[in-house]
Amino acid sequence: MKIKNIITILYISTIAWMTFACSKKEFLEKKPNSGIIIPTSLEELRWLLDNTNIFTFSPGLGELSADNYYLSSTNWLAANLLERNAYSWEKDLYASIRQNSDWSVPYQQVLYANIVLEQCEKIKPLQSEQPLLNDIKGSALFLRAYAFTSLLQHFAPAYHPQTATTQLGIPLRTSTDINKIFTRSSLKQGFDQVETDLATAVRLLSLQQPITEKNRPSKAAAYGLLARVCLYTKQYDRALLFADSSLQLYRSLIDYNTISATAVTPFPRSNDETIYYCQANNYSLLQTISAVAWADTTLYRSYATNDLRRNIFFRSISGNDIGFKRGYSGTVFVFTGLATDEIYLIRAEAYARAGNTQAAMTDLNTLLAKRFRIGTFQPLTAINANDALNKVLTERRKELVWRGHRWLDLKRFNSEGASISLIRVLNGNTITLPPNSPLYTLPIPAEEIEQSQIQQNPR
Repeated sequence: MKIKNIITILYISTIAWMTFACSKKEFLEKKPNSGIIIPTSLEELRWLLDNTNIFTFSPGLGELSADNYYLSSTNWLAANLLERNAYSWEKDLYASIRQNSDWSVPYQQVLYANIVLEQCEKIKPLQSEQPLLNDIKGSALFLRAYAFTSLLQHFAPAYHPQTATTQLGIPLRTSTDINKIFTRSSLKQGFDQVETDLATAVRLLSLQQPITEKNRPSKAAAYGLLARVCLYTKQYDRALLFADSSLQLYRSLIDYNTISATAVTPFPRSNDETIYYCQANNYSLLQTISAVAWADTTLYRSYATNDLRRNIFFRSISGNDIGFKRGYSGTVFVFTGLATDEIYLIRAEAYARAGNTQAAMTDLNTLLAKRFRIGTFQPLTAINANDALNKVLTERRKELVWRGHRWLDLKRFNSEGASISLIRVLNGNTITLPPNSPLYTLPIPAEEIEQSQIQQNPR
């Protein structure tokens, strides 16, 4: 079967399955193709999951709204409408824009994953094919969980264990049936589905960690995503266990002394720390070569002189204006995948919250020893678990800058009482985003609301 036939069926299936996300007129005008074939073999299903044009993208509006960078008034006015609105936290985020890729792309990923899962159930493998079938099914479950996680984190409110059963989550589309209506689940149901998918994926996925094909899920990646999810949902004891399981399988850290401090692209796409590759959707302000998105001054100054991240993560644009270099994506896109540095930080935070000060600082110093100029790093100490937690969170901010985490961390921290307000100054006016504002939850695009009649998020 030719790949173009697979592309055609999946393209048309996507349109049909997501009628709610596009106009009926546009859908009806699509012409059928009698030569369309649904992928059925293991090879074809693997190819489908390897489609990096679909599976390597995640939401970017959160990063656009966070405080890792700032814009001058002139550069803000020159930005496109959506990016301008995200930066200034407009209630009418999309204005006249009726669709948005931060919503539609993850659901396209869900569709592809569901096609694979349904086809896997129809295949009667030879004994020699069973490991490959297991890995393909596990990969599809991981990818669906990754998409659901991204949607829940951006289009649902911050997770509170006490209220998660009553807070609205997202539609959990676990079938390719285009006639089935999916309403919004509760927030708890959403994350329960994610954990169920990942628990099965862990059992099915290969132990082998991809060396170059980092877009392929692995057992270490599934444990890592479980750790990320449990951190976000405040299950810190489970986050510790899953982070530890991930690091037991893969724990490579890059010695930044081996990385060029002058290169605009310091890291290759398949670098040693990447466990699973993903990148933010393509917004012009998020492109790391942007000359108008300037790194937050206070953040930039928080890096010590001998901290190699200061010159590896950032670049001088002009005068005192500091921009970003290409990160772990190796491209202009913001890396949003899983990497070992994040997993070390998750385990360190979980240790600190559990009162294990020594273990928290051991993990933190293991990471930081690879980030400072040789012979200059002095291991950090903490007087108690709370001090350790503060130090871990400080380094989380500095290590995971421009990685898609800050907006989600702000939601999590503020829901725990951090009381962090964000401030923008534009055209002489000060705009403030207060803690726990409903604007931290992205609105669902208008066409989705109209077609599926689901409830909109408050703004």
